[in-house]
Amino acid sequence: MAAANSRRSRSPQANRRRRSSSPANRRRSRSPPATVSLPYFPPELIPEVARRLTNLPDFFALRAACRAYRAHLPLTSSNLASQAPLLFVPFEDTESHALFHPTLRRIHRFRFHRTPPASDDEYTVTDFHSLGCRLAIYEIRGLVGQPSRCNLSIVDLFTGEQTFRSSPTKGMSRILLYGDLVLTWNYFDRAIRYCHLAAADWNVASIIEPYKLHGLICVNGVLYALVSPGYILAVVELSENQNSVELALLGGNLDASTVHMHEECPPQLHLAECCGELILISTMEFDPRVYHVFKWKFGEAKWERITSLGGCTLFLADDRFVGCLGPHHKGIRGDSIYITEFTDGDWYEYSLDDGSFNRFVAEYPGGAVPKDRCTPVWVFPSMY
Repeated sequence: MAAANSRRSRSPQANRRRRSSSPANRRRSRSPPATVSLPYFPPELIPEVARRLTNLPDFFALRAACRAYRAHLPLTSSNLASQAPLLFVPFEDTESHALFHPTLRRIHRFRFHRTPPASDDEYTVTDFHSLGCRLAIYEIRGLVGQPSRCNLSIVDLFTGEQTFRSSPTKGMSRILLYGDLVLTWNYFDRAIRYCHLAAADWNVASIIEPYKLHGLICVNGVLYALVSPGYILAVVELSENQNSVELALLGGNLDASTVHMHEECPPQLHLAECCGELILISTMEFDPRVYHVFKWKFGEAKWERITSLGGCTLFLADDRFVGCLGPHHKGIRGDSIYITEFTDGDWYEYSLDDGSFNRFVAEYPGGAVPKDRCTPVWVFPSMY
């Protein structure tokens, strides 16, 4: 009995000894759990790493890794040089949009504020114009039988910064950034409407008769126009003081055999820029599509047909030239023209090398994009 009591009296102490742990064990139990170490790059090498990234999530993940990385990685065209072109598409409904990576088949969501949707008795017509990594959004709203309201906004898709302004008094076919000026015009019109990015007042400057505008483009800081009759190339000198436009005609008249004019419709001509060179794109056939490309010969004042873009790629959206990418962009074919139209969300590729014209069917993840009402617009992160 005494032995049993003795064993019972020792049991609590033994239990306490069994439950106790050494100081080393206690220190180990209090240490934080092991974390997965991330690869470290010296901050000064971060721009070199970023220039090799080809999709936006990786780029912004690198910026977010630490404060030092963010400081060495501002949003610049050099840091975004390898980023692939994206398609701006509606997402799930017409009031939301996303960026679609056409070669990786990935949807990039981002913060994009739009004006409130139209009411049941109101109509809305929206047109998007690509400006590199920015979008110009031209919106018409109104009630049936009443005057409509027009608004123009320019949106930075990375920062979300928006510049709102009232629309020019007359509708527009095209929009162009020329320095700190916003220019708009209509096909075969004589008026150029313009305003400063920091101002809201529009001005109108007109070219002299008999010329009418077919296209405008800025190349190396010079504003060029293609004017009719004759589809002549001209340098545009815009006088803000006098609200006038002077044309310095350069020549280069285009005849029917050069641009393959059709009697039933005007020629499809697009002034464009390729690595600092002024070029002209002409649609020669429509089914299947055939394009001819011409380069302006300044010394000879004429257009010369070319069959190579030096490995570069041109982009058209709804018969508008919207950009050019240099060679060696991953997933993008050089010496080609990429086209989007009022289609079901697909895009097309025309090769100057072999004359092939291919359609690429958009494969949106999970069918997130409503293809039956999708008009994709090219966006170029590398042109930030």
